[in-house]
Amino acid sequence: MVKKSIDAKVRPLANASLEKASLLGAARIYVNKDSIIALTGTLDSGSACIVEKLGVDGPDGAAPSPIRREASLCVLPDKGVSLNVVMMSRAFQDAAGFKIGDQVRISLAEAPTPDAEEVVVRDISEGSQDDKDTRYAPSWEHSISLSLARAEQVFPGMVLEGVTINKLRRTYKVVSVNARDNSLAKVKLDSTAIRILKPGDEDASATGAAGTAESRGDLVLKNVPGLGTQVKTINAFLRGFTRPFYFPDIESSRSCGFVIHGGHGTGKTFILQRIADTNWGKVHWIKPFDKLTTVREIFKQALTQQPCMILIDDLEELIAQDRSNRDALIETIGTELDTLADKARQQNALPHVLVLVTCSDYLTDVPQKLQSRSRLFKNVTLPIPRAPQRLEILRYHDPPLAPQEKEACLVDLSQRTHAYNCKDLSDLVRNARDIREDIITEAGVDPATEGSEQQHFVTREDVEQALRLTRPTAMHDINLQPPIVHWQDVGGQDSVKKVLSRMIKYAKETDPSVPRVITPSKGLLLYGPPGCSKTLSAQAMATESSFNFFAVKGAELLNMYVGESERAVRNLFNRARAASPSIIFFDEIDSIGGQRGPGGGGSSSAASKSSGAVNMITTLLTEMDGFEALSGVLVIAATNRPESMDEALLRPGRFDEVVYVGPPDQAAREAIFRVHLRGQPLAADVDIPNLAARAEGHSGAEIKNICNKAAHAVQERYDDDETGIVKLEFTMEDLEAALLREPIRITQQMIDGYDRWSRQFRQQ
Repeated sequence: MVKKSIDAKVRPLANASLEKASLLGAARIYVNKDSIIALTGTLDSGSACIVEKLGVDGPDGAAPSPIRREASLCVLPDKGVSLNVVMMSRAFQDAAGFKIGDQVRISLAEAPTPDAEEVVVRDISEGSQDDKDTRYAPSWEHSISLSLARAEQVFPGMVLEGVTINKLRRTYKVVSVNARDNSLAKVKLDSTAIRILKPGDEDASATGAAGTAESRGDLVLKNVPGLGTQVKTINAFLRGFTRPFYFPDIESSRSCGFVIHGGHGTGKTFILQRIADTNWGKVHWIKPFDKLTTVREIFKQALTQQPCMILIDDLEELIAQDRSNRDALIETIGTELDTLADKARQQNALPHVLVLVTCSDYLTDVPQKLQSRSRLFKNVTLPIPRAPQRLEILRYHDPPLAPQEKEACLVDLSQRTHAYNCKDLSDLVRNARDIREDIITEAGVDPATEGSEQQHFVTREDVEQALRLTRPTAMHDINLQPPIVHWQDVGGQDSVKKVLSRMIKYAKETDPSVPRVITPSKGLLLYGPPGCSKTLSAQAMATESSFNFFAVKGAELLNMYVGESERAVRNLFNRARAASPSIIFFDEIDSIGGQRGPGGGGSSSAASKSSGAVNMITTLLTEMDGFEALSGVLVIAATNRPESMDEALLRPGRFDEVVYVGPPDQAAREAIFRVHLRGQPLAADVDIPNLAARAEGHSGAEIKNICNKAAHAVQERYDDDETGIVKLEFTMEDLEAALLREPIRITQQMIDGYDRWSRQFRQQ
């Protein structure tokens, strides 16, 4: 006859070998074979049972503490157990609170032992403390799950000793299993989730664990200013983890991976942290210096801890070219992503394992092996923000400006901070605060003093100073300091000024509501004799436009190593796009833009031109008018040898306008003399129109040199005078003498050559 329960006394295990360090069988209780037949009707072991403590054995006759635990009922196969005795492992006794000699009642459980869905543990290691860097803290969950898998069954109170990661060793105690503190469950390595309580957290009983599940956040990216379009794209990908597929994939697989790429300071890490803060699942960070075994372990942990996030910041550093196991890392990441994609295909939904990766450039930094649909196929670029996005970012950082001028100041800043990325704008606001704090400190004002709040506002002057200190990231390694040259500093050349001013106007005007029937030019070639203000005009254009200015001599891009010259050209244009609106000025462009085929003559012929130089010209052609639009970038070039230019550079879409900058005429020469004699002490006999007439044929650079030579003569005469009679001033004689000593370098043959090239160009 089957009994509902039997009573027995607790005894230790008779066979010491059953007390395994792995805790295998620790939840088994052993009874007499007659007892198990009385309860189950068979001799089969492994039935789920309930063990309850009986009797009055509390202190001073008080009622005992109630103990009711789940266990696995077994019978020893090799020797009998005395009647009315139950044998328990020491691990189970310590966990449940049973003592040798306790009277207990054993009954069958209503349901079989369930699988462990969630196991909550606490670190009880001696000297245990929080990891200093929580972002890159070791992830112990997988090691804990391996220890539990060796035990096969888990129960609250179980102590796991010797859990290790590399050379670190810790001890954990199970607090609850499936949100209960008296349960027993089977461990499944691929489905049992492990949660480690933080120091100070209450024990996760049924209420605590349930509360944790309810507090799990939504997988939605929020509060990212200035990147509305990109956030929308990322959230569209994240929604795939919250529902099954609408259309099942039969042949292909969908990936759990997504790449966020962009330049330094564009917000890649900020977005990763925002997603991690959603509290959607357990977060694992893969560090650039992590070992191959660590990467594999993290992906294995992720499968057992769903929902889970794997975040890889700076993929290019993790798989750097100089890393010996680079290929193995790439293969491991690809294989793990394939495994997740295969699970997605099987279950018609993405596994709850989100893999987010950041890098500088998708095509360059993500190896071709990882760009398949089941791996890192989907991606989004974080661009340099435009004026509306910069305003949104500045409002987000909320600088402490006076309320009455705050909005106007932020709007003005957003219009002036070309090429500033998210980090640059954050630094700008921080620098303005620091400047104001220094002023307050030097004034001896205590911030805690009542009535001093009005002095705690950042002023426009603070912002202006911070703007001078904060350089945009896109220009950090551009050491160019172009001289401040204004239009009035360029004598004459009115036609050139008109063309350049028009290009600036159209580049600045981006409002689509403004009527326009032309497509603005993006390329301008200035050609003519040396010294006729070609470079000076480009410098004035940079000053007047306030655009970021990239100036490079063509020869500086040449490199002896294969592919490096082309890379230099691509990087130059990429930087200019990132810093737009910007100007790229090529001085002496004929050194890289010479003809590629026969007909150029001399050093520009195909016979003497290396394949590297030809490839660089091709790259320049592609960058100026290729598949990627050259938006917000003006390209200006200057040359003294237009006949050597490759014809492909001169077609519409590249250098749209070709302007001749010739020797100055009478009015231009007068203007140049006035520019270089401006502010100088002049004698009454100085006749600038007469000087300009006598300087016919001289270039602007030669006229400047005439003024410099005259200045030397004036200074020497003044310094040598001991009488004090000589005045420090320019006389007509000084300027005429300097004019006679300055040769005319522009010959009629040169001018005729430019004229012939111009006529031929117009006929084509």
